[in-house]
This record gives sequence, C-alpha cells and structure tokens, in this order.
Amino acid sequence: MTSNKSYGYWSILFSVAGSLLLVASYLISPNEPQGMIVIGLQIMLLSAIVLLGLGVVTSILAIRKKEEGIKKYIGILLPVIIILFAVLVPILMGIGFMLNDNP
Repeated sequence: MTSNKSYGYWSILFSVAGSLLLVASYLISPNEPQGMIVIGLQIMLLSAIVLLGLGVVTSILAIRKKEEGIKKYIGILLPVIIILFAVLVPILMGIGFMLNDNP
C-alpha cells in the first residue's frame, strides 16, 4: 500500500505533520509546565523535529528521482520557513524598537 506513493507525497505528509506537532507543542504548553506535561511536550517537540527532518530527506530523494510537480519542494520549504520565522521575528522586533525609540 505504501510502496506506490511517491517521495513527494511522503515529503508533504512528514513536513505538515511535523509543523502541526511543533505548533501544537507551543499552543498547549502552560506558563509553568510541571510533571508529566514536560515529558509530553519534549516528546512532541522531538517528534516534530524528526518528522521535519524526514520531510527534508524524502524531499531530497524526490528531487534526485526527478519526480514531477512541486510536491517535492514542500518538504524543504516548510522547515526553512519555520527557521526563518524563528530567526527573523526577534531581529525585526529589535529593529522596530530601535526605530521607535523617540527621546
């Protein structure tokens, strides 16, 4: 059943699932996590990272096999967007605070 699916399909599936788990781990985390919720959040975060990594790997395999369509690029695009968002938001906020510093 899974052998007839293309690498592009698996790339999208892994990347979207990893992105959803990453967002879900931030949405459900309380301000001060205690006990088993910490372990649950760590498992969710680790599985999100693994799924995003699998999405990148299957995307690279799809590109090497020269599959048709744009599905093969989604596995690389989603982690790059997440990384850019995590890096650029604090930088842009800092620039905004510097520009609005009216003495």
